Amino acid sequence: MNLRGQSTDQMAYFALLGRFEVTRGGVVAELNARRPRLLLAALVCRAGETMSIDDIIDVVWGEDPPATVRSQIQICVSAARRALADVGMGDTLRTHPFGYSLVLTPGQRDLDDFARLVAEARTAWDARHFELAVRSYRGALNLWRGPALSGLDSEVLHRKAVALNEERLTVLEECIDVELIRGRERKLLPELVKHVSENPLREKLRGQLMLALHRAGRRTDALQVYREGRDRMVDDLGLEPSDELRRLERGILNDAPELAPAYTQPAGVSVPRQLPPLTDHFVGREELTRSLGALLDRPSPTGHHRTRAVNVYGQGGVGKTSLALHVASRLAHEHFVDGQLYYDLHGSGPSAVPPSRVLDHFLRTLGVPPADIPEGMDERASMFRSHVAGRDMLLVLDDAADEAQIQPLLPGGRDCAVLVTSRKSQTGIPALDNVRLDTLTPPEAIELIGRSVGEKRLRAEPAAVAEVVRHLDGLPLALSIAGARLAAAPHRSVSSMAHRFRDEGRRLDELIRGDQAVRATIASTYDGLRPELQGLLSRLSLFAMETIPGWMAAVVTGRGTEEAHDLLDEAAAAQLLTPLEAEPNDIPRYRFPHLIRIFLREAGGRLTVAERQEVVRRIAGAWLALLDRAHRRLHGGDFALVRGDSPRWEPSESVVCDVLKDPLRWMDTERSGLLAVVDTAKEYGLDEACWDLAVSLVTLFEVRQHHDDWRRSHEAALDVVLENGNVRGEAATRCSLGSLYLSQRHTERALPFLEKSLALFEELCDAEGVALATRNIALCRHAQGLLDTALLDYARAADLFRDAGDPVGQAHVWCNVAQIHVARGDLGLAEQQLTAALETCRKAGSSRVASQVLVRLGELRLGAGRPEVALTHFREALSIVRIQADEVGEGHVQRGLGAAHLVRDDLAESARCFRKALSIADDTGSPLEVARTRGGLGEVYVAQRRFEEAKVLLEQAVPVLRQHRDAAGARFLELLERLS
Repeated sequence: MNLRGQSTDQMAYFALLGRFEVTRGGVVAELNARRPRLLLAALVCRAGETMSIDDIIDVVWGEDPPATVRSQIQICVSAARRALADVGMGDTLRTHPFGYSLVLTPGQRDLDDFARLVAEARTAWDARHFELAVRSYRGALNLWRGPALSGLDSEVLHRKAVALNEERLTVLEECIDVELIRGRERKLLPELVKHVSENPLREKLRGQLMLALHRAGRRTDALQVYREGRDRMVDDLGLEPSDELRRLERGILNDAPELAPAYTQPAGVSVPRQLPPLTDHFVGREELTRSLGALLDRPSPTGHHRTRAVNVYGQGGVGKTSLALHVASRLAHEHFVDGQLYYDLHGSGPSAVPPSRVLDHFLRTLGVPPADIPEGMDERASMFRSHVAGRDMLLVLDDAADEAQIQPLLPGGRDCAVLVTSRKSQTGIPALDNVRLDTLTPPEAIELIGRSVGEKRLRAEPAAVAEVVRHLDGLPLALSIAGARLAAAPHRSVSSMAHRFRDEGRRLDELIRGDQAVRATIASTYDGLRPELQGLLSRLSLFAMETIPGWMAAVVTGRGTEEAHDLLDEAAAAQLLTPLEAEPNDIPRYRFPHLIRIFLREAGGRLTVAERQEVVRRIAGAWLALLDRAHRRLHGGDFALVRGDSPRWEPSESVVCDVLKDPLRWMDTERSGLLAVVDTAKEYGLDEACWDLAVSLVTLFEVRQHHDDWRRSHEAALDVVLENGNVRGEAATRCSLGSLYLSQRHTERALPFLEKSLALFEELCDAEGVALATRNIALCRHAQGLLDTALLDYARAADLFRDAGDPVGQAHVWCNVAQIHVARGDLGLAEQQLTAALETCRKAGSSRVASQVLVRLGELRLGAGRPEVALTHFREALSIVRIQADEVGEGHVQRGLGAAHLVRDDLAESARCFRKALSIADDTGSPLEVARTRGGLGEVYVAQRRFEEAKVLLEQAVPVLRQHRDAAGARFLELLERLS
């Protein structure tokens, strides 16, 4: 038996009514050995009694025990005790002089729960509390999971199972009797047909089916059931039906009045039907509707008098009331025959209805004369509970504020069910199950709009409809308003509405129709927050971020991280933020629903420009501090980068540790947020922060090939630095844009940016900036094939990096100089440059540049005919790039490994490496790298004599390589010509 890590603070439960099982915390324990399983089942059946050795022998071995039976029993007992120990009950199997016993506490056997619930049902029936009787009977029957003690091959236990199964049928018949009294014959028919089919000789069930059919107006079917039963009894038993069944047949033939339903509503008791009418704008939610119905209609198998109550919570406008009324209407007439009460508690507004007033309304509805209604709320609550006791009713409490408003309105027993809607999870009421309601999925949202505009308009403009849905974040209120507005203006296109919604500044203005307004719905929640929390949310909404890390709240408020997280959790409880699932040690993250963020940004308009700039400056400073740490971890220090003077704000150490664990992956995760901060810094004219952030992101842009983000962020930075006359920012941004165009092989476009950047840096006497610009110009000359000019520029850049105290910049230059020496056949000089570069990187702790140098060394060794040494370099590089999650770097390494294995004639491994490299190149979108890798894989296929496949790859690779004047192009072209 093994519970696989379940907690030990939950009580074990022993189930006999079906397959014998031991569970704990909802997980079924494993107990597969036959003899210990039989022993434990028998002990559970006789819990509290002593089982003698002879009794155990009868259960486990029957009439043919082995000679060693007593030692075998000890083995079985030990195994059973170990199994019990796994569920925290090892000491409950007691040894006695002549046998063994199992000591259990009440509530640990389904058999005991069954007996208790049946006793409650019979007591309620005697007292004519029919609904309570039915619920208890059904609770007892729902404990059964199949025939009792199934799966146990013991004659003794089989006899016990037969008796239990008989008792189950007796209880089922009693339950059906009560339900027939309540007039539920139509609901019972499918169940009765099933049971009569399974038990054709059981006259009681057959008679109940006959009566139910007769009362449902199906007299012919009822008589046919009798005839089939009589034939079966005569054929199988040689007996006629009992006198009682024959009397029932005659009564049906004569339409006897005593067969009519006996139950009528007690005089003077009203049956309220207060549910508001349904709208036809309810879509989706099928699974949630089913689960809510199950929660509200479930019996209570534990026997506790627990009110069946559910709170559906979620943000304003998400459709809580629609869902509640939809579920309530489905259940009302069949499951809650004594009526349905409804009240709008107005809990989301400033004037929540006092529970005392609600109780007064409910009591009047239930027929209590106004003069008899007490003044005090507690007395009213007590009278209300008395009036609904034993009645199968549904209460819908719409738009509740809090536990204090809900608690007095809950019935005391389990006869009534309660469905609450609220904007908050009401965890302070143990009787209440809380179910969160989320926004609609895109298909559901489109269906909701279609309810208003019709299928024809949906099909005419599918892209525009999808855009509208995207802008409205799946919020049913917003979608309903949009749909109604479109329906009211059939001459308007959906595209025109989509165009209006693109402007966030007017989106909420568009979402108003009559007394429905998304802005007002959000405001009713926002206005109820503490001023401190209002200020925090309006400040955070300045950034158009999809998700925010929790530490940003600490930056804004100046509070500790935990206190800031508490504030965000408070906002999440009010449904203005959505907390995202995270691993236990991850930084908490939250999502602003789009429309809520727009509202909060409007609310932030109450802040002065200076206040908003200060928020942006602090947030930008925090991100910059983290980017500094990431850069240092990757490059070994503040190398190969020009930093701005924007102030830094250091987040907590836990946040820093999260960054340092995997800097590239962290930057990738936060990419959209970082870009949003760049945009916000530009919006508020914070030029220094804007360019500083943009340039600090270049490592990520390079590694992940995010060229569009690189260009967009730097163009934004260039705009704001030019506007504010920030010369150093202009120089840094132009230099970085030059790098972008260079990485895209647009050297002619890159040079003007780099030359202007160099001039500005020289004017500012910025040593690091001059070095970077000079190196990038050298890279341009190198790419253009002007190798002598490039060497001169590289030499100058290396000296400049040395003077600036940037050894990693020097190493990067030497790595590129080595490539020129390789191209000219000066392998010795190339080796000197690369060896010096690698040593420098290792001393500086720059693993990123070190991996690039190792790849170059591997290529050098491979060209010199030393594939084994090359493999060593490539493998070391591979370990670095994988630690850094550098996919582009891994692509280069895998291509090098493929080439090395090709030289070693390990063709299978070579092909595997090239295919891996090609997969990465395809993902990262580098056409040149894809072409180089296809060419290499083509060479492998030629060696494997897979000529057709090789030809296809080479035909794809050669044009791209020649377009980029890549040296490998000529080699692959020659190979392709040989194949042709």
